[in-house]
Amino acid sequence: MKNGIRVLALGIAIGVNGAALMAVNASMVYGAERELASQHVERVVVVAKREDLPPQQTVASENCPTPRAL
Repeated sequence: MKNGIRVLALGIAIGVNGAALMAVNASMVYGAERELASQHVERVVVVAKREDLPPQQTVASENCPTPRAL
């Protein structure tokens, strides 16, 4: 009888801890997604003469979004 109660209590404790862990994990994921969504896109400024760059790199240097500015 005593062992049965202990096993039942252990099962309940594992279930409660598992539910709490899932809630904390969901909260962290939601917070991380919200943080990523709120970041503003900044632009990188490339300092070079246009004649030094090939045409395809000139276009890329003018329109290059990045998460951080250098």
